[in-house]
Amino acid sequence: MKLYHFILVFVIIVISCVVVLDTRTDNLKAAVKDKDRIDQNLNTAIDDGVASFVMVGDDDRIIVDKDSAINSFFISLAASFGVLSDPEEREKLNLYVPVVCVTLEDGYYVFYSDIYTGADGKVQLTKRWSERFPYYYEDGDFIYGFTLGDRITLYDKNGLLDGSGSQKVFVMDYHELQEGEEYSAFRDARPGNLMLSDDKFTEIKNNTLVNLIQDSLGYYTNRHNRIASEYGITYNFALPVINRHEWEDYMERNSMFVVFQGYPYFDGQGEAYSRIATSGAKVSKNDVFYLEQKSWYLIYHRSSCPQLQGDGLLFFDEPFYTVKSCAEEGAYACPVCCAEGAFAPEYEPYAE
Repeated sequence: MKLYHFILVFVIIVISCVVVLDTRTDNLKAAVKDKDRIDQNLNTAIDDGVASFVMVGDDDRIIVDKDSAINSFFISLAASFGVLSDPEEREKLNLYVPVVCVTLEDGYYVFYSDIYTGADGKVQLTKRWSERFPYYYEDGDFIYGFTLGDRITLYDKNGLLDGSGSQKVFVMDYHELQEGEEYSAFRDARPGNLMLSDDKFTEIKNNTLVNLIQDSLGYYTNRHNRIASEYGITYNFALPVINRHEWEDYMERNSMFVVFQGYPYFDGQGEAYSRIATSGAKVSKNDVFYLEQKSWYLIYHRSSCPQLQGDGLLFFDEPFYTVKSCAEEGAYACPVCCAEGAFAPEYEPYAE
């Protein structure tokens, strides 16, 4: 072969490699774009669900409605995927959502797949809510019923909180055990108890909630997959790992967790999308306000305001959820925690 033959062969090989590389690059870009589209669809749906989950009513009370949340989620999901007007495609899409979990103040519910036998004798696939699962933890002294906040229900197994043994169940803010004179004997007897350390309490509470929810998501996802296999549907699925800190972002407010598994994308070329999507309610304990009685006027504070940590007299023990509702009570804004609003001319917080 002459030199120009070798050059021609070399050029052909290089061009072939470039074409293959360009094709693979285009395929990768298409796959990423398709995955981003599914991410956006799922994010929109879960945000719409959470928006219907927790609302502030006309009487300034929080309304938690898990049925409204689940309906809004599935409607938004179908709309995002463009199948809202196609019942058959909506049903297929719903099969890719084996589990939805919602957290309430004192427990969580799971919306899961189940089967039942209809009046015609045929087995039917349906979705239903579980019973409420409590945020339960136990050690040698207590059975703990955690909440999303600082309230806790205790079953005192060893009579540590009431020496007479006449009271076994206590419902309280756990800080009462750190400060109350009536619990000094308990503090002496159990100085290492989790409720006597804010850091330890938060760590164990969050770990308990995360582990319980993860276990439930895994159990009901596997249950769904066993049912789906009877209909000829199989998934190659393992519960995605979520960073611990990401979980903990949702451990202090009503939240929704959605398992979305096995959805084919990239033109069905063997790629499957699986993800746990999460979203938390915008109304949480950090968003509420309390009214403090001053000489002739009221001041509203955010719950995290340092001015609430003193000996001020609260006008109401119940929280308010909007600035408007505070203003309707005639309250002025606290300049420490509220940057905007009408301020009382006499109020000088740091001078007190």
